[in-house]
Amino acid sequence: MEPVDVAIIGAGLAGIAAASDCAMAGKRVVLIDKARGLGGRMATRRYETTRIDHGAQFFTARTQRFKGIVADLCLTGTASVWSSGFPILRDGVITERDAGHPRYACAGGMSDLAKSLLAEGTPIRLGTQVTSIEVVRGESATREQYAVLSGATTLCFAHSIILNMPPAQLMHVARYLLNAGEIRILEEIEMEPCWAIGGILHQDIGLGAPALECDHPVLSWVSRNHTRRFDMSAPLSVVIHTNAAWSKAHLEDEPSAVLHAVEQAMESIGLPIQWKGLPFVHRWRFAKPVCGLKTSVFCVENHPSVFGVGDWCLGGRVEGAICSGWSAAELVLSHLKS
Repeated sequence: MEPVDVAIIGAGLAGIAAASDCAMAGKRVVLIDKARGLGGRMATRRYETTRIDHGAQFFTARTQRFKGIVADLCLTGTASVWSSGFPILRDGVITERDAGHPRYACAGGMSDLAKSLLAEGTPIRLGTQVTSIEVVRGESATREQYAVLSGATTLCFAHSIILNMPPAQLMHVARYLLNAGEIRILEEIEMEPCWAIGGILHQDIGLGAPALECDHPVLSWVSRNHTRRFDMSAPLSVVIHTNAAWSKAHLEDEPSAVLHAVEQAMESIGLPIQWKGLPFVHRWRFAKPVCGLKTSVFCVENHPSVFGVGDWCLGGRVEGAICSGWSAAELVLSHLKS
């Protein structure tokens, strides 16, 4: 089995960004993910006659490179400015706030951002669970190699590894490569959970803004999802996120119980929901980092060609995940040259 230059595990934004830069530099790349689609938490669900974004709700652009990408996406109509800020619910009162920087959304769904970042022709292997990475020490090898394993099956060999996954999963997959200090660092990075509830409505909720941030015992976010479709004919739809504390306390609840609690919460704030059809309930175990690594890439000391990436490295934003992937690609390309 001929080794690839780089194996990227996890086809979220950071993994896609890293894979694309490495592929465009002429390296042999493979991108592997356990899911059936690209994007990770840039998740868009096809739901009846529309698309509903139940993961990341918007993105911002602050770095020069990403600003250029977003400008191109806006020119093609893939993305548009969705809002310049949102009102907040606090103590039962909705308060408007001054306009801020643009928040962008993709008209066809947030997963379109992930697809737009992927370099054409990048080899992808979806629906494949990676369980561990092991070192391969062959006498004839000119540099250290790694076996990417799914159980007892070797998926591929690679000279470099990029792990795009939450810290808890990274610790498991890279358990044979990490030292005790690195494990302690990863253990200290907490990822908050979240429940996402969404569906089509009989009538719009009574909220004038596209979305509402919530300081509430149950809710953290309410989005009029149809406003991000930039199409007046799009069916009325909503996405609701529960806050971290409530989600953690109710992480193992039945979806029906979560739905009932959210419906009650929406009614209590004066935004009752009338579903048209059956809503969906989705659990995100690792939705958002509480505090990030504060560096763009997690480097493995004893294996200088193995890196961890993701939004948990740079504070949780969509753009942070992408920049983390770009930084890892730069390190990998430098290592492959040496």
